[in-house]
Amino acid sequence: MKPDLKKNLLNYTLNVSIVIIGALCLYFAYSLIMNSSGSKTRGDLKEGNDTIKKQVTNQPNLSIQINILNATGENRIGARFRDYLKQKGFDVVDMGNYKTDVEKSMVLDLCGDINKAKRVADALGISQRNVIQQLDKTKFIDATVLIGKDYTELKPFIEKLKNN
Repeated sequence: MKPDLKKNLLNYTLNVSIVIIGALCLYFAYSLIMNSSGSKTRGDLKEGNDTIKKQVTNQPNLSIQINILNATGENRIGARFRDYLKQKGFDVVDMGNYKTDVEKSMVLDLCGDINKAKRVADALGISQRNVIQQLDKTKFIDATVLIGKDYTELKPFIEKLKNN
């Protein structure tokens, strides 16, 4: 091949590549602007969001993440509470033992939304007086359940006794 023809072919290939890359950049910029503006241009996106909202409202407790701490000094109590809360639709993300024994069970609000902690307390049969706000932004959970020595008076044990 002649050197001029080779040079022209190379220039043509490079120019086509630049045009393609430019078109891709414009497409991505347009896509970014449309997604960040929040405007939906397609009707099917709106319908998809409605479906997601319906799924979330069918399980309102699923968005509440809970840590369970056994403060009774007895074994396997935390596991029984975990199973009960999961059955009620709560998301139990961690479980362990508390450093000391506690007489009364309580729910600690860690995220600043006391209503979430009250819903957990209601599900367990813990008095609203024992819902305490103790903000801790280092933990990525909504509430901590401290199971006290009064655990036999709470719903996980009362309902189990009724079923047996």
